[in-house]
Amino acid sequence: MTPKPLPVVSRPAWRSARWWFVTAVALALVALTARLGLWQLDRAQQKEGLHSAQQAQALLEPLTNLAFESPVDATAGLHRRVSLLGVWVPEHTIYLQNRMQNAKPGFWVLTPLRLSPTAMVLVQRGWAPRDRVSSDALPAVDSPSGLVSVQGRWAPEPSRMVELGGTTDSSATGSPPRASALRQNLDVQTWAAELGLPITATVLQTGPPSEGLARDWAPALSGADKNRGYAFQWFALSGLVVILFVWFQIILVLRHALPSRT
Repeated sequence: MTPKPLPVVSRPAWRSARWWFVTAVALALVALTARLGLWQLDRAQQKEGLHSAQQAQALLEPLTNLAFESPVDATAGLHRRVSLLGVWVPEHTIYLQNRMQNAKPGFWVLTPLRLSPTAMVLVQRGWAPRDRVSSDALPAVDSPSGLVSVQGRWAPEPSRMVELGGTTDSSATGSPPRASALRQNLDVQTWAAELGLPITATVLQTGPPSEGLARDWAPALSGADKNRGYAFQWFALSGLVVILFVWFQIILVLRHALPSRT
């Protein structure tokens, strides 16, 4: 009598090298995405703390000329109100192009304000619309002579725009110190050093429209909501990896392991 062949015993899927490799990859992905989500939440908390400190600064008494007589650390007083008396230096006015306000293109206009013979601040005075025919035409801006009063807040340097074809700063192009007033971006300290201007801080002028300029500035936001959104995406990806792992590596494996019913 011919002996019967021994039954082939298949090894459980969870004991295969492939199963453990997929498991290791899934665990690594879950750990990585969860860690990135926690990092984004931590960034959001940091930004909220910084924003709260800046809002507290805005409630303090306005700073006067004396506070800007020498270079100062902007991190110690950003967004604090200022009340300054000085003289405009209109020959060094800068027009930053491609700046939007109320969905309209235009310019941010910045002019140095001389506080004393040895101190200036660069004032972001307001926004002016772009000419519809010639985009390079500079808007008409009035710069009163004599002593003027400027109300505003201590602000960081103007935000930078993406530049195509290189920077327009004279330090990078090799142009002479008295470069064009029309620019895409401005490195304040480099520009001030080239012209020999004793700029000690940057100020954002507030108040009603005047001198051909609007001052409908966007409120200062913490930016924490963006980080929370990123955190949600990372946690969602982590949860998706868990769901796929449970379905393909556990549930389907157990289904195939169960004996089929005849």
